[in-house]
Amino acid sequence: MREYVIRSAPQRFIERWIEAIGGFLFCVVMPISFYATGEPFRNGFGATEQTILATAFAYAVVWYMGRRLDAFPRSALQGYLRYVAPLAAIAYATIAVILVLLRSEYSRIQLFGSGVLAMVWMAAIARLRARYLVRHYAVVPTSLLGTMPQVPGCRWLEFDDVQMGGVRVDAIVADLAAGLTESELSALANAAIAGVPVLDRRFILENLTGRTPLGGLTPNEFGALLPSRQYLLVRRAIELALTVLALPLLLPALGAVALLVRLDSAGPIFFLQPRVGRRGRVFRMVKFRTMYHGAAGPSFTSSADPRVTRIGAFLRRCRLDELPQLVNVLRGDMSWVGPRPEALVLDQQYVRDIPHFALRGIVRPGVTGWAQINQGYAHDHDEMRSKLEYDLFYLKHCSLWLDIVIVLRTFAVILGGAGAR
Repeated sequence: MREYVIRSAPQRFIERWIEAIGGFLFCVVMPISFYATGEPFRNGFGATEQTILATAFAYAVVWYMGRRLDAFPRSALQGYLRYVAPLAAIAYATIAVILVLLRSEYSRIQLFGSGVLAMVWMAAIARLRARYLVRHYAVVPTSLLGTMPQVPGCRWLEFDDVQMGGVRVDAIVADLAAGLTESELSALANAAIAGVPVLDRRFILENLTGRTPLGGLTPNEFGALLPSRQYLLVRRAIELALTVLALPLLLPALGAVALLVRLDSAGPIFFLQPRVGRRGRVFRMVKFRTMYHGAAGPSFTSSADPRVTRIGAFLRRCRLDELPQLVNVLRGDMSWVGPRPEALVLDQQYVRDIPHFALRGIVRPGVTGWAQINQGYAHDHDEMRSKLEYDLFYLKHCSLWLDIVIVLRTFAVILGGAGAR
């Protein structure tokens, strides 16, 4: 009987180097022709040469950070573009500020031209990858095919068809707990020997959807949900420093919003509510009041809720009602990034009805979070289960890069007003 061997698709890392070198030529080298009167670096080291090196460094930073951030799942290409553009703007603006502070001569055409071209290049490459880069995955057992997520850029193939057809695949997705046959296990072993990655179904689902499935989560996996303690300590120090530095900008905004709330309707400016924080500790979260004072009703907010004031609707849409939570951040009740804290009554209900819901308390709750930017508002049990899967993914992959993705995409959500109630 003929034994089929699955072959691996060509390595993708070559595409990354082509992208990096092409971007360097487009973003750093091409602008030189528009202003340089001679051959750079031939007659010494002047303003032109200094700016070329500075823009080369800025482009390298943008490309590297873009690749790192691109490793996390995103809901749409538009979201990726919205966080690449700020990266390029920040990187090149930082270079410009450093050159000005050092009183160094520099070429404005090279600096700003390279910055604009970097945004164009990263946007074009992202669009091309999303449109033309299709990854092929062989799925075993075949019954899994109907459960795999429909994600652009991914094609799911039957394992037997791939074996007999000689199709090259990027990886094999297997449910190792599904009781595979001896022949299937042997084929997986041969594929691994041939250099084809064999991935567990849960792993690929996490990396494509940004969610850690609750089904099959065992106590043995709880340790993987514990973020690095060293990173959490460093992040806490950084967020405290940045919050204090941002106070001169935040305090006038807080004052203006407080005045609008006061003029819009009678009642207190702030709304205080018991929320559940890290390790189940209850704290009083502060927000700007967005409902009519004394309005009765459920503890959650529905779409077009009549209890919401005119200014309150605007504040909720732009997330400005969350600004006073900087007090909770300074007190240590919350972080800027983390699972959103639930009201005490609702949290007790979710902990009772949804398995592993209390695991969200491993870290401090956040003003924004991975679940917030991917799913938005949630209330019923199905939505909360989905939201919990996003939160568990965040706990499992908590890092500087994921926090940067969340912060940048939060600004995109604020500008678009998505998910507000």
